Amino acid sequence: MLFQDAIGQLKPQDEDGVTVVIETPMGSRQKYDVDHDTGLFKWALELPEGVTFPFSFGFVPNTLAEDGDPLDIMLLIDGEIPQGTVVKARLVGVLQAEQDEGHDGEAEMVRNDRIVAVANLSRVYTGVDALDDLRPGLMWEFEQFFVTYNKMIKRDFRVLDRGSAEQAQQMLVEAVERANKG
Repeated sequence: MLFQDAIGQLKPQDEDGVTVVIETPMGSRQKYDVDHDTGLFKWALELPEGVTFPFSFGFVPNTLAEDGDPLDIMLLIDGEIPQGTVVKARLVGVLQAEQDEGHDGEAEMVRNDRIVAVANLSRVYTGVDALDDLRPGLMWEFEQFFVTYNKMIKRDFRVLDRGSAEQAQQMLVEAVERANKG
């Protein structure tokens, strides 16, 4: 079975939580994306020295976000999890944002929210059920990471708001419905 076929078999969410496929591990200077036609990981970008992903970054399989890609997810976990690992997690909130997806020099701001989740097996984040449960300043640090990361690739990124676990769940439901229609 090809990796793409395996991803296609994963449920976005079940009684154990939301399903996350890791694209870029926490601590990585390299940004990876899954090519959803082949299911293979491709190297997308190298961050400058001293800049690393402060969380594991991935997607929820069999979803379609407003930007046309699978739903992005920031996974809070105790350490580095290898690329391609499937992790069960609980939703704790959402970073509501938009970024420039313009082509030919024309700016076009498009919603590109990031769900925030905690790995079910995490011991460090065991008591985190909402963004307010995170240490003070952590979400600001994540927001600044995205602003910096997007500046590097000459793309504007704006944080609009932070949302609750319930809002994240609603976004997930809508992304599953969107994927099922397409």
